[in-house]
Amino acid sequence: MTLFLLSLMPFVILFVMLIPLRRPAYEAAPVAYIITLTLALVVWQVSSAAVMASLLNALIVFVEVLLIISVALLLLNVLIETGTLKTIRTAIANITADERVVAMLLAWGLVCFIEGIAGFGTPAVLAAPVLVYFGLAPLKAVTISLVGNGAAVPFGAAGTPVIIGFAGLGLSEEVVASAVFQAALVHGTMSVFITCFIAYVVTLGEERGRFKTFVPFAILSALAFSIPYVLIAFFVGPELPSILGGIIAIVTIACAAHKGFLLPPETRSSESAIISLGTMVKSFVPFGVMAVALIVSRTMPALREALGDLTISFGEFRGIDLDQELSPLYTPYFYLALALITAIPLFKVSRATLARAAAATYQRVRVAAIILIFIIAITQLLVMSEVNHANLPSMPQVLAGGFASFLGEGFVVFSAFLGALGSFMTGSATVSNLLFAGLQVDVAQALERSTASLLALQLAGAGIGAMISLHNVAMAAGAAGLEAREGQVIRETIIPVLVVCSAAGIMLLFW
Repeated sequence: MTLFLLSLMPFVILFVMLIPLRRPAYEAAPVAYIITLTLALVVWQVSSAAVMASLLNALIVFVEVLLIISVALLLLNVLIETGTLKTIRTAIANITADERVVAMLLAWGLVCFIEGIAGFGTPAVLAAPVLVYFGLAPLKAVTISLVGNGAAVPFGAAGTPVIIGFAGLGLSEEVVASAVFQAALVHGTMSVFITCFIAYVVTLGEERGRFKTFVPFAILSALAFSIPYVLIAFFVGPELPSILGGIIAIVTIACAAHKGFLLPPETRSSESAIISLGTMVKSFVPFGVMAVALIVSRTMPALREALGDLTISFGEFRGIDLDQELSPLYTPYFYLALALITAIPLFKVSRATLARAAAATYQRVRVAAIILIFIIAITQLLVMSEVNHANLPSMPQVLAGGFASFLGEGFVVFSAFLGALGSFMTGSATVSNLLFAGLQVDVAQALERSTASLLALQLAGAGIGAMISLHNVAMAAGAAGLEAREGQVIRETIIPVLVVCSAAGIMLLFW
C-alpha cells in the first residue's frame, strides 16, 4: 500500500496544482517531474544511467511531437497569411454560419477522421486553431477538439492502439475481435452524450435555448459517426472504424446542414460571399494531398510496412536500450509537411510571407514546448522505472496492481478508468494499452470475468483518457494560443471522462 500511495504522488500533485490551485502547467509539470525523479532514485533505486536513458528517450519523443505541432501550425499560418483559410471559412459559411454546426463538422467529424489516419495528438492541434479562426473562444475550441477526438482514439492511426497495444499478449483473434466490437459499442453508445456535450460547451454564455434547440442535430451528428463506426469495427476490425466513421460523419453533417435538416429555423440559411468552385477546390488541395497520402500509407499493408520499417534508431546508452525511434515517413509531421510543400507553390507563398508565418508559429509553440518536455520526461521515467535495483515493478504497474487489489470484484467498474489513467500519464492510448492490457487480462482471469470485456474497457478508457492527457492538452492549447490555462481545460474535459468511463464499466459489467 505504501508503494501504491507513493506512486500516486506525482499525479496528485499535478492534479492539485492544475485544478484546485489553478497553477499553469509550466509550473506544475516541472514540480511533478522532480517528485517522480525523487521517487525513482530513492524508492525504486533507478540508476543514473536509466534516468539519463529516459531523458534521451524523452528528447526523441519531444522532437517528434514538436515537429507535429510546428509543421501543423506553420501550414495553418501560411494559409492565414495567403488568405486561403478565409476562403475555406467562406466555403464552410456557404453551408452554415452557425458555430454549433461548425463545431460538429470540425470538432467531431474532422477530428475523428484525422485521428483515424494520423493519431499522435494531431487532430486537436489542427482543429483547435481553425475553430479559433472561425470565431470560437480559445478555451471552447481546445475543449471541444479534445472531447470530440476521444471516440476515435481506440482505433486511431489505423488501429495502432489495438495492433501494437495488444501485441505480445497471446490473445486469440476471437478475443481481440470481441474487445474491438465492445469498445466500439461503448463509444458508439456514448457518442450522443459527447456531441451534446460539445454543443453545450459551444453555447455556454449564449442566449437560453440555443443548446436545447440544437440537440436533435447533435444526435444526428453522433449517429452519423457511431453507426458506421460500430458496424465497421464488427465486420472489418480496428483499422478503419475511425477513418470511415469520420468521413461519413463529415459528409452527413455537411449535407444535413446545407438542407437545414433538424436545424432550428434561424440556422437554416447562411449569407456568405460566393466563391468559385475552382477557388474552393484549390483551397482544400493541401489537405486533400495530406489525407490521400495518409489513407494510402495506412490502408495498403505492404506500403504501410515499408514506411514503418524506415526508422532512425538510437542504439543504447550505457547498456540500456533507447527504445524510442523516429519514423520520418510514417509519423504525421511528414504528411503535414507534404501539405505545406504543396501549399507553398500552389498559393505562391513568398519568403516574407513564410517568415511571418514562421514567426507566428514560434510565438504559439514556445510555451507549449516547455510544458511538453517535462510531461514527456515524466512519461519516459515512469516507463523506465521498471529498470531498477529495488526489484520492484514499474510505477505504472504498482499503480495498476494497487487499484486491482483494492477494488476486487468492483475492478470491472473501474477498469476503464485505468485505461484513462494510462493515457493521462503517457499521452498515448497505445502506451496505455502496452502498460495495462496485460494487467486487465490477469485480473479478468483472477475474477473469472470476460477477458474481451476488460480489454474493451481498457480500450475505451484509453481513448477517453486522451481528453485529459496533459500532453494532448498542452499541444492543443499551444496551437490555439491558449497559454497557462491547461488546468481549466482539464476541468472541462474531465466531466465526459468521468461519465463515459463510469457508463462503460456499468455497460460491460453485465456483458
